[in-house]
Amino acid sequence: MSENKLKLENKLHEIAKDNKIALAYSGGVDSSILKTVAELAGIDVLPLTFDLSESLKLKEVRMNDKERCYYCKSLMMSTFKRIAAEAGYEVLCDGTNADDRKQYRPGLRALEENGVISPIAEAGITKEELRAIGKELGLPVASKPSSPCLLTRFPYGTFVTDEMLDAVDNAERIVKEAGFEACRVRVYGALSKVEVPVEEIALAQKENLTEKLCEVLRSIGVEKVDFDPKGLRSGTMDEN
Repeated sequence: MSENKLKLENKLHEIAKDNKIALAYSGGVDSSILKTVAELAGIDVLPLTFDLSESLKLKEVRMNDKERCYYCKSLMMSTFKRIAAEAGYEVLCDGTNADDRKQYRPGLRALEENGVISPIAEAGITKEELRAIGKELGLPVASKPSSPCLLTRFPYGTFVTDEMLDAVDNAERIVKEAGFEACRVRVYGALSKVEVPVEEIALAQKENLTEKLCEVLRSIGVEKVDFDPKGLRSGTMDEN
């Protein structure tokens, strides 16, 4: 057993009440690996998922406010907290990792306000270290690219419609089906920039994807599609 896996197990046993935890479960890398580690450690886990369309009913989220994650997480975690309590689970956890605490994450404030515990972050485990734990356990999700909320594909202050979200989702599906699983399609008004790892940009450009993507995105006002020379990265919209 790796040192980090042991650290995470110890942290889970430390915070669990009656050997039970409720877990905000998205099915992504962090929450999936956390759920598996907890279950292997003999902890009773109640996974809770959320219909994100409920968050889009909030004006601040739909307007893509810079604090949108706070409003979304507030609604999500307060809902989970109530459901967990009704089911007899006193502790609510999430999959925040140590790297998340070093970045702009307004949703972290909502976690604190709702008493949500982040075992991975509290154990000091980074995303890379968590993936290593997942690979140690033979979990396919360990190699899965991160997939943040589609609202991150638009600049702050952009009113985001369902049509815009669907268009970006379809555009990213085209890029992934072409063999570039790790990607983002960002929309800046009439211009869209495709992000893939820097070392894959030249190969992606040979696939003639921009015309296909422009066709999919034209309905939401996009007139030109380019590949971002800086490549795939987290927090692109926070750079400015």
